[in-house]
Parts: sequence; structure tokens; C-alpha cells
Amino acid sequence: MKTRHPFLKAIISLCIYALCTPLTSSAQQNTQNSAGTTADQSSLNNDISTEQGWWSSLPKEKKMIYTTSASAAAIGLWGLATWDYGSSGFHGSDEGGFEQDSKYGGADKLGHFWATYAFSDALTGLYKSWGYAPKKANNYAALSAWTVQAFMELGDATSETQGFDWGDMAWNTVGALASVLMERYPELDRKIDFRVEYVFNVDINGIFDDYSNQYYSMVLKLDGFDTFENNFLKWVELSGGYYSRGYEDEDEENVRSVYVGVSLNFSRFFYQNNWNKTGKVLEYIDIPYTVLKGSHDLD
Repeated sequence: MKTRHPFLKAIISLCIYALCTPLTSSAQQNTQNSAGTTADQSSLNNDISTEQGWWSSLPKEKKMIYTTSASAAAIGLWGLATWDYGSSGFHGSDEGGFEQDSKYGGADKLGHFWATYAFSDALTGLYKSWGYAPKKANNYAALSAWTVQAFMELGDATSETQGFDWGDMAWNTVGALASVLMERYPELDRKIDFRVEYVFNVDINGIFDDYSNQYYSMVLKLDGFDTFENNFLKWVELSGGYYSRGYEDEDEENVRSVYVGVSLNFSRFFYQNNWNKTGKVLEYIDIPYTVLKGSHDLD
């Protein structure tokens, strides 16, 4: 039994790191040099286009289409190589939700939510750097992330070991909408993060069988509240989360748990020291073993 989202999460983490710091677009470079004559400006733009190459000279609309298509194609190729895509005719699968007897105890559904949410945020930063207005960049990014996840689910539908699951698509949709919500309401984004923490609780057979090493959480950042801005509580984060254990090993008992946690705001520390990309990544990923947890088993 295989699951593929931890690999996708690793890719998304790299995307967040690489893409969230805005880049300088060709349009911005042209604006910065607008004092020259028309002839000089045209010559400068040609030089910039030549130096930057084919990709940088593309319109932002084509960049978006190519980026979305390339992401979907990469997933399709990986699926053909490792997830037995094409091994079956198109079929559905009911993996269940958060029930005790579901496929992964619900951890996979939170994986779908988090992956789509984080990927959408990463693409939002990228699309902004290409010159899209913030609202439009986020709308397109959410649609791109959802489309890539939908393509993965269609690939699953041709896999003998997977199958198309409407529950997965529902949580992909919730993740995309969460990205839109946070972009629309910056004050909410200041206060709340959605994160995953990867630890090493159990030995696994491979990087695809690791739900028993993951925690998913919603984090309340006290530094997002003006009340705490000038005291030590600005460094404190409170979290509530969910995890499942044992679902990848037939010899282990299946357990679902909820937890509350407290941790330090490492993201704030890195932002204050101008490590902006690292600070951004830590809005999506908890550093392993840095969250003090109190858990309650549901089974």
C-alpha cells in the first residue's frame, strides 16, 4: 500500500523556499530604465531579453500555463515510474475520512489540504514576481495548485493500488480556498499558520509510507496580536493538531489522536535576522521536536 503525498510535500517545501521571495520581473527592469529615449529603451529591452533567455522574455500568462503544465507532467511521469499509473482502467476508491477504519485515519486528507494550500501560496509568490496583481496572482495560483492535484487524482484513477477519491478532491479544494482566504485577509494570515511536522517515531519502508511520522496542525501566532507585540509572549505559538499512527503497518494498532501544543516562534526569529526565505518556510513546516505536545487518543 503506497501513499505519495510526502514526496509532493518535499517538492512543495523546496518551491516555498525558492519562490516566495519576489524576483525582479522584466517589466520592473523596463520601468527602472524608463528615463532613456525610445530607441535606447528598445535596445536595452532587446539586450535584457537576450541575456535572460527564452523564459524571461515570455508573457506572464504563458509562464503560468507552462509552470502548471510542467508540474502536472512531472507528477504524471513520476506516477508512471513509481505509482503504477496505467496499471488499471479508470476506477474510483473510497478511502474514508477520519474514521478509525479508514485507509490512513484521515492523515492523508490533511496531507491533501496542506499540500494544496502550501503549493498555492508558493505559486502566489511566483506569480506576483511575474507582474500579476496580488489578488489575481493568488486566484490563479490557487487554481494552478488545485489543477495539479486534480491531475494527480486522475492519475490515481488509473492505478490498481489507488483509485480516484472524491474525498481527496474535497480536501484539495479546501486547501486552495484556505490560501485565497489568507491572501484576502492579511490580519488573519498574521495570526494563523497551517503546518506539518515530520519526526522519526517509527521505522518506515520508504519515504512514501510515513504518516506515522507526521503531525498536522493549525498554529496561533501570538505575535500577530498587537496586545503581545511588546512582551515576551510575542515569541510564543499555540497549536492544535491531529495525527494517526500504525496505518502503514498491519502488525501495529491503528490510532488516531488530537493534540494541543506550545512552541517558540522560530519564523519571527529568522525574519528579524533577514533570513526571509527560511522564515517563510517555517510558516508551513515545524522544526522537528520543537513543539511541546499534550495528546489525546481517539481510539
